[in-house]
Amino acid sequence: MIPLVDVHSHVSPAQLPEAPAGVVRPHWPCMCHDAGGSRMMLGDTLFRELDARSWDMARRIEDMDRDGVALQVLSPMPELLSYWLSLEEATLLADACNHQISEMVARAPRRFRGLGAVPLQEPERAAADLPRLRRVFGLSGVEIGSNIGGTMLGDRRFDPFWACAEAEGMAVFVHALHPVAAKPIAAPPLYTATALFPVDVAMAAASLIMNGVLDRFPALRIGFSHGGGAIGAMLGRLDSVWARSGGFRGQVSRSPSEQARDFFYDSNVYDAAYLAHLAAQVAPGRIFVGTDYPYEIMQLDPAAFLKGAAIDDAMLDSIAIAAASTFLNEDLRPLVTPGDATAAVTVP
Repeated sequence: MIPLVDVHSHVSPAQLPEAPAGVVRPHWPCMCHDAGGSRMMLGDTLFRELDARSWDMARRIEDMDRDGVALQVLSPMPELLSYWLSLEEATLLADACNHQISEMVARAPRRFRGLGAVPLQEPERAAADLPRLRRVFGLSGVEIGSNIGGTMLGDRRFDPFWACAEAEGMAVFVHALHPVAAKPIAAPPLYTATALFPVDVAMAAASLIMNGVLDRFPALRIGFSHGGGAIGAMLGRLDSVWARSGGFRGQVSRSPSEQARDFFYDSNVYDAAYLAHLAAQVAPGRIFVGTDYPYEIMQLDPAAFLKGAAIDDAMLDSIAIAAASTFLNEDLRPLVTPGDATAAVTVP
């Protein structure tokens, strides 16, 4: 089996900064460790049970070796993106994640790459912070939410961020976060994670398509979690409306399906036949491995999942390594050569 590059894997620090001025707010995250395990709390509310896989490199690398994952691209636990907090508070949490990921990449550069966080609730500040991710933290790109406080990503207010991401050559990974449909219907967590995450990711992709973000910033490299969610099922309808509306009232020069082929998507769809459809029809050469490690709903045994997708060797190589290399704008193949990937790794 070709060694894999997993572009969708999350990290959270074992300890998080205290709330500014010592005030514990209802949405401020903190880590609690005791004999019963580890938990992330939001104020007094349990958000998620965690374990050492979220921050312990040695433990994580054990699982990577078991699963044939030569390299992980680390990104923050999405909840820590913190768009609902003030700029100061969100920056504090973002940099805690950036430091954690930076340290892991620096200690094991042949096993990890990293995507950081910026406070996108303030797009101009987020744009100003983007260069720091590479120059200060040594990261390859940025993770962002599928909506920013309920505002879709194609909104013009985010143009400064997109312009800077393009100028800096930073990969942008869009992850489902606080779906806009969840609040009006008081959706329970399991329904949100199962049904609304892929819907919100598709809404994000459609927003970028319909608002001409790639027309304005054609060199952007944008990837979507969860296989782009429902976007594959929307493209026929989007194409039809684009054609009948004169390019969405003149805003967009290329058809949605053509634009969709310029995006990247992870393999985290749990359905081998649908993965083959994405790789062959929606975005050839733009699908990379994504597992959602280390969370309960993660894709188990990604190598076996790919093997069951009925794809040829060239497509398998593309999903395993090549698309991730293009997304990060770095040839990862020398890092994942069998027999070499672990040789230069020292984990104290």
